[in-house]
Amino acid sequence: MKQKYWIFSFLTVLIWGGASVLIRLTFGSFSALTLVTARSWLAAITLLVFCVVKKLPPPRLRDVPVFLATGAIGFSVYMVLYSMGFELVTAATGNVILASSPIFSTLIAWLIFNERIRPLGWVFTGVSFAGILILVLWNGVLSINAGVLWLLAAAVLFSAYNLMQRYLTRRYKAIQSSAFSLAGGAVLMTPFLPAFFREVGTAAPSAIIVLFYLGIFASGLAFFFWTKALSLAKRTADVANMLYLTTFIAAILAFAIFHEAPGWGAVVGGAIILFGLWMFQKKA
Repeated sequence: MKQKYWIFSFLTVLIWGGASVLIRLTFGSFSALTLVTARSWLAAITLLVFCVVKKLPPPRLRDVPVFLATGAIGFSVYMVLYSMGFELVTAATGNVILASSPIFSTLIAWLIFNERIRPLGWVFTGVSFAGILILVLWNGVLSINAGVLWLLAAAVLFSAYNLMQRYLTRRYKAIQSSAFSLAGGAVLMTPFLPAFFREVGTAAPSAIIVLFYLGIFASGLAFFFWTKALSLAKRTADVANMLYLTTFIAAILAFAIFHEAPGWGAVVGGAIILFGLWMFQKKA
């Protein structure tokens, strides 16, 4: 069981790390809101097709508001806050704030589900967060403004999404919970579809290709993998802490794709992140 959740959570952060690098190719072709709209619809359609093929039942009527809420919290509103925040702060600041999501997830899981970790677990969670600080601030600049509040809100929302998915997977399969949540997010973004269709007509071919990757893989399959990992893990923190790897993976992929040298910050910070994750699994 442990090996399975590690596989699913690692696949997720690997895909998300690539998405944070490739998304640059959509800049200038799509606005933040239309990009989120297209991603949510592509993701929802992808997973709903899987549900139809597997002949899985639709959500219970009483759960429809819940899936609308999870779609908003974990995708639509989260991505809007994410975009608003990164428009106002430096990339270094944004990555540090979003890296607080595992801490919020662990705290909320402790308060609501009584999921406890040992004191050493908190220590090594802090070690991984310190690795993030080193990685993104080695040559970065910390900025404080209203964008910090938007990104803090995004980090808290995604933490709440993690807990909601653990609750929903007690009653639905992971593929159902992911599909219905993304469908809820897509419905909420429907008013922005006309703007998307206007922009896609003038978008660069490379931006359209990346858009399909972001929608089908980084949103559809990755959210399914993430929900599957949450459903298999004993504690939310076991999965949430894997988010610390996303920035490290992004730095590696930026070097591989755009030939951006990662620098000593990525090397030292990445090593500390890996050490913290390894020790968390052993001592928490």
